[in-house]
Amino acid sequence: MKNKGKHSIFILAGLGILAAAAFVLAWLRFPGFVGPGFILPAETAGVGKAAEVCLYGVTGCRLEVTGEDGEALLESRVSGSETLSLPTGAEGVYTVSLYGFFGNLIQQECYRVTGSCIYAEQDAFQLGESAAIRIEAESLDLKEDAWIGIYERGSVPGVDDSFLWTAVSDGLPGEGIFYAMQMRGSLNLFLRYTGDYTAYLFTDGGYDIAGSWDFSTVEEDGVLALRWDPDPHADDPGDAQGFISLLGRPDAEDGEPVYICWGKDGRPLEGYDPLFVLNAWDHYPVSGEIPAHTVFPAGATEVLACSVEGDKPGRTAAVFTIQPELRKPAETEEPLLTFSVLSDTHVTRRLVSHNNANLWSAFSQLTEHLPGADLLVINGDITDNGAEGEYESLLDIQGMFRDLPPVYYTIGNHDSDKNDSDFSAVRERFLALTGTDTVYYSFETAGCTFIMLGNEGAEGEDPDRANLSDTQLTWLDETLAAAVKENPGRPVFIFIHQPMEGTVAATFEGSDIAQSAELMEIIERYPESVVFSGHTHRSMSGTLALRSEDGFVSYIHDGVVSAVWDGTQDTYDSQGLAVWVYADYIRVQGRSFADDAWLPLCNWEITLD
Repeated sequence: MKNKGKHSIFILAGLGILAAAAFVLAWLRFPGFVGPGFILPAETAGVGKAAEVCLYGVTGCRLEVTGEDGEALLESRVSGSETLSLPTGAEGVYTVSLYGFFGNLIQQECYRVTGSCIYAEQDAFQLGESAAIRIEAESLDLKEDAWIGIYERGSVPGVDDSFLWTAVSDGLPGEGIFYAMQMRGSLNLFLRYTGDYTAYLFTDGGYDIAGSWDFSTVEEDGVLALRWDPDPHADDPGDAQGFISLLGRPDAEDGEPVYICWGKDGRPLEGYDPLFVLNAWDHYPVSGEIPAHTVFPAGATEVLACSVEGDKPGRTAAVFTIQPELRKPAETEEPLLTFSVLSDTHVTRRLVSHNNANLWSAFSQLTEHLPGADLLVINGDITDNGAEGEYESLLDIQGMFRDLPPVYYTIGNHDSDKNDSDFSAVRERFLALTGTDTVYYSFETAGCTFIMLGNEGAEGEDPDRANLSDTQLTWLDETLAAAVKENPGRPVFIFIHQPMEGTVAATFEGSDIAQSAELMEIIERYPESVVFSGHTHRSMSGTLALRSEDGFVSYIHDGVVSAVWDGTQDTYDSQGLAVWVYADYIRVQGRSFADDAWLPLCNWEITLD
């Protein structure tokens, strides 16, 4: 009996140790912060407006929100990492408390709900940080020339000059959101100067004050500041175009590399690569560009600066919150059509090879992430040499996937006369694969026309160069005219392996299409056209992979499956595209098959205008 008692004590002690270890692991589970906790993205909100708390790494905890009188307005059991809405029904100061598993207080912060017509989301901003200023103008009689001015605290509008100013009409979508970098005037206010300031809202072009708000800029040693400077053309919810800037730590000597990532609940957004790497040092901001047509990914609520740990994001060093009104709205409609585009697969004779393995990985990920897709296009350089054994390998790989949608092909230089092979023979192999009589053909799906163009022979010239006959160009013009007439308002998708001159990266010194100018002249008569090309092997991130303006043709680089080329050598990466077609726009996402992740700088929406 005594031994049993000892065994029971040991068992209980062991269970206690395991429980304590589990609790400590839960406490330290999130790599970006020490222990569980929360972030208040905005410390001030308007009455009835959105306010949030972002929880990270919590396990079996309780979140409580109380008013000024101590009344509990929100109680919730929380686990994991999530974003919760906070009460904003009445003016006042609210307290957010997070209690641990044993009822211990982990963190407590306050936020304010204001009825002011103008307010800053924080009362104090880190030097160089994004400073979001909001106005609530529904009940105000604001004139067309109403404006916002920021002054040093104690200055008199109309007597003293403002640091920054902007027209109310220049606000980002959603109840008037303004950033310092949008405002005209000196930019030094939020970059170099600490101090106390007042933001005024003026009802007209004069100095009739509708409201004001006091705030400060401060400098904390060793703290990174993260800022999003929206482009003036970013005027739709979800539009991310602009610059992400980072101000470094004063004591950084050689620079500190950090990953910039889309985030949610304080950690990098799952399934996405980092946007880019920035080096934080001194007090000089370094920036990365978010190109035109880029949208915030669904689910992204933050931009994060994370330490670089190997090739993965590590600890979170700075957070910028994407205001709820600016986030990408959830899709409420089903797409009319879904398809994927691959290029430069360079399939080899040996079934087990680097290129073939990359193609297998591409097929595997596309069937997983685009289930039920309508079709798949391989846009040239399907094979490495146009050899019969290479086509056999291609069909063997495709045959491994039961859920692969119908596959369509264009001919590339490696599928024709790149390798001094018999052009007639390799062309016949390509035609046998496609089941067509010519290297150019078209088909229609879901009211959208797909046009495949191709090289008809480049004997005696550069073997990388494509020749398109007058017959093919005339056929293209007639096919485009018929498509636009039969399906007005629908896009027409054109695929050609070699890009035209001046369209995407690596084409501004020329084109490998002999008739590039003639081809472009025909296509640009039809602004409904969306042109996909490969051939350059350039990455879809960090280069000009999309050229698109409202009312004009869109040109898209579709990546490379075999190996992305960085201008000097091949890299490990392998890329392709997924496309969703809606009634009013097209959504295009690039994917890294090497990383099994979406490319954040290749996440575009093209309006069908």
